[in-house]
Amino acid sequence: MPEISIRKSFQEQFRLLVELVRWIPVASLAGVMGGAASAVLLASLTLATALRERHVWLVFFLAPAGWLVGLMYRHFGKSVEGGNNLILEQVHDPQDVIPVRMTPLILIGTFVSHLFGGSAGREGTAIQTGASLADQMTRPLRMSPRDRRLLLMAGISAGFGSVFGVPIAGAVFGIEVLAIGKLSYDAIAPCFLSSFIGDLTTRYIARYLPGVHHATYRVSDIAPMSLATILYAGLAGIAFGLVGMGFAKLTHTISHTARRFISRSELRPFAGGAIVTCAVFGFGVSHTAKYIGLGLPTIAAAFESKLPFYDFICKFLFTSVTLGTGFKGGEVTPLFYIGSTLGNALSQVLPLSPSLLAGMGLVAVFAGAANTPLASTFMAFELFGAEAGAYAGIACVVSYLFSGHAGIYNAQRVGKSKHIAAAAEEGLSLALVAKLRQGPQDTFVDDLNVYGYLEGSDMEHLSVLRLYFSASEMRRADSWWRRLAPQSLGSYLLHQAKEHGIEQALLHRVIGGYLKNQDLALDTGEIPPSRLPQCLELVGGEEDLQSFLKHNRDHLGKVRSVFLRGEEARYEAEIEREELEEALKIEHDPHFADTDED
Repeated sequence: MPEISIRKSFQEQFRLLVELVRWIPVASLAGVMGGAASAVLLASLTLATALRERHVWLVFFLAPAGWLVGLMYRHFGKSVEGGNNLILEQVHDPQDVIPVRMTPLILIGTFVSHLFGGSAGREGTAIQTGASLADQMTRPLRMSPRDRRLLLMAGISAGFGSVFGVPIAGAVFGIEVLAIGKLSYDAIAPCFLSSFIGDLTTRYIARYLPGVHHATYRVSDIAPMSLATILYAGLAGIAFGLVGMGFAKLTHTISHTARRFISRSELRPFAGGAIVTCAVFGFGVSHTAKYIGLGLPTIAAAFESKLPFYDFICKFLFTSVTLGTGFKGGEVTPLFYIGSTLGNALSQVLPLSPSLLAGMGLVAVFAGAANTPLASTFMAFELFGAEAGAYAGIACVVSYLFSGHAGIYNAQRVGKSKHIAAAAEEGLSLALVAKLRQGPQDTFVDDLNVYGYLEGSDMEHLSVLRLYFSASEMRRADSWWRRLAPQSLGSYLLHQAKEHGIEQALLHRVIGGYLKNQDLALDTGEIPPSRLPQCLELVGGEEDLQSFLKHNRDHLGKVRSVFLRGEEARYEAEIEREELEEALKIEHDPHFADTDED
């Protein structure tokens, strides 16, 4: 075979090798930092739990402790108060580097929550420490927005995998948690590497630092798989999904209510701490002590014996109040508690063992609340083994479906709707989905001017440039490095538009179409066809658009362009406005609604 053919045959593998070698040290360092932070977190929580259990009177000071944490965040942590949602937002839309002070602030806040009796977890802290520490490499390494996005995801995986001792689940969590129904496979190598390195780091530190250990659970009495047991697992999954959804909604409702009626942020955890303290001592410490803190002994007991059926309800309420009023920590370990005790309670009505249902519930309630069925299933396999993991997988999938478009992470987006009736919510964050569902949806058509913009927007001096090209079109390679790491034409032109000072740039995704001398292409599957057309629309001054065309002419050889000057753009906007009004009339037509339901 000629030498050039051999080189071309392995060109793809060479590019992949270069990319992998580039990420190995970066992801490894992210894993080491995330794993070390998780070890410190685990040791601190072990200490906090031991002190609180020996000195129950500390719970009396939960309210003032919450006030102090609130003051700390108000004066030093306003930019990082978003926590997990801030990290997810940065992954979706990379902007400023996350301040490194997120790590000490969240570690201190979580320690205080557990020391004084708040009902919280630890995954939120591990995710924040892992991602914020990893993000500190962005500036020294001069990472692009895309690379920074992958780095943050690797930090998320490192934190999650190391704090629970489940590296595979941690890796999958990092690529699954961003968007419902979508997996970010471009980050699979960094996420897997950082998660495994993080877990190894935590286990290594555990040899020398007391209090660093992972909880282990054993599922016993596993029924042979059959159609009946699959049905029972599905029924349990429905309950797990509804409870996961309820937990997310109640926690967000308490948070919104607290913000509405308590304007000062430091007073919200004070109020929440007062409620928890009154509940703990009002109902008797001997009965309520197991509902505060992590609750690991109760989770372990759910696998070994039958517990009171109301345990999951009490933990549900204690955690929602704690986290909803602003205490720091995480939701996952309380969700493990809620799920395992709910599963234990379901053993009274379903013919499956309490141990198996506890294991299913531990991961499935989390799957529904976090919208991460795959990560939760892998966690079940890592914690319980293959036989119990199979049942847990069924419960996780059903729970994920029945939790709907709700979740504990408001910044999580709907990548692919769980059902066709909610397809219009794709691309929206869960916070925006909840907001749209609560109130009437205004069309705003009456507020648009003839240009299709809100009244008051001056568009007369602007022109529109539309560029049409295939989604697979790449930027022309002008160096050997560009040949090794090609860049999509759409992404390149968007950055060029920004540099040229063009006021507005939109890269439109289409569901179907064709370009000149090409066949019709339709986006009907998960992976769009390579020849699917794209449209880059630029709105700006005519001189800026002409300068953009001149500067990028070498890259536009296969691009078809349409230039609309101010008056032409006005006529087209009027046509689009008429089409929008007609579409809204059809949508609100009762006959159309009846037909749609049929």
